[in-house]
Order: sequence, then structure tokens, then C-alpha cells
Amino acid sequence: KGGQTEAGGRAIASHTGSLAVPQAIWEAAVRQCGAIKVASMEELIDTLKALLYLSPVCGDKVAVTGGSGGQSVAIADVIAEAGLRMPLLTQESYDELATFFSLIGGGYRNPIDTGNVNRREMKRILEILERDANIDNIVLLLTARMGTGGLVDRDIDLMTTIRQRSPKPVMAILSFSFSPGDVEQAGNIMQKFQQGGVPAFIALERGARALKNALDYYRFKSNAGSE
Repeated sequence: KGGQTEAGGRAIASHTGSLAVPQAIWEAAVRQCGAIKVASMEELIDTLKALLYLSPVCGDKVAVTGGSGGQSVAIADVIAEAGLRMPLLTQESYDELATFFSLIGGGYRNPIDTGNVNRREMKRILEILERDANIDNIVLLLTARMGTGGLVDRDIDLMTTIRQRSPKPVMAILSFSFSPGDVEQAGNIMQKFQQGGVPAFIALERGARALKNALDYYRFKSNAGSE
């Protein structure tokens, strides 16, 4: 919707004035229809992707793995700003993670840092998150660049397997440079993930917002069905 700000409202009033309804009225109408409000074309595409590929989203608790410890604060902020939560894991999960997270520099509270050799244990990490009762959704971070094809293919297989057997929504977030080779590689990786039923996004902010929009959609459906 155009005209969401005061300045935009003045502009739309002089162009297609019949659309210049107050923002509060617009948002109320959207909610009553059970629609999802998005702010941009990118958010529209991301939300459609989430609804198409994710399993039904039933909770707001997110676990993130695949990044490095330095990203933890930024990741937590992005998840919270999207209206989602990043809870602690169960003690059972921590006890299992402690059996192989023994290197200095590896953290596993949530997000789970795999920016070192612990990434070779990704299968075990994802299976722990899949079983964890405190977690509703699983997010995997990975780097898409030339020369990482073998590791990425492994991650795609792992996430596809979880998508097929678990009710928990899973998604991938890709980071890459903007060199022509890396952009092409990222596009290929996103396509492979989505062929396996796993949505992939090019930024955590975009993935988190799409996940929250999907959660809002399924919550509305659930509430409407119970009335």
C-alpha cells in the first residue's frame, strides 16, 4: 500500500485519492481478511516462498546454527526484531552437544557456533535441534562461494532429510560476495535447496521476516478454524 507515511499520504491524495485511507483502517481490514501485510516486493516474494516450502509454522521459537560466534549478537537481534524468539535448548541437548563441542571458540547456547571444525558434526547438531522440545524452527547459515560445493551439497541433503521426516519448519540462509561467480553459485544453491522443499534466503533479515509472516498466517487459520 502506498501512502503509509504522512508525506506519502499527501502524495497519494493528489493522485488516486480513493486509496488514501488511514493506515490503521488498512491494517485492520487486512487482518480481518486473514491476509498478510508486506512492505516490499522482496518481502512478498520471500513470504510466498515460505508458505510454499515450509512445513506449517506453529511456533515462534527458532534455533540457528552454521555461523560463527562473532555473529551471535547480530543474529539474536535480527530474530527478535522479526517478532520471533531464540530460546535456550533443553538440558538434554546441551549434554549431548558437550560431548563433541570441546574446542576453544565453539559455543552452543543458541545460536550454535559451527565456525570451526565443529561444522563437520552438522548432522548431529541438526538432529539434536530436530529433537529439542524447546525449538519450533531450524535455521541453517552457510556460505555460498565457489569451491564449497561438496560441503554445501552435504548440507542440502541433511536439511532435505529433516524436511521430509520432521514437522519442524527448516530454512537456509546464504551469505555470499557479489562477484559474478558467487552470485551464480548462490542461485544454484537456492534452487537445489528448494528442489528438496527447503526455502533458502539471501539474508537472515529476509528469512526471519518471511518465517514470522508464515507464522502469522497459520495462527490466523488456526484461530479461524476454532471459532
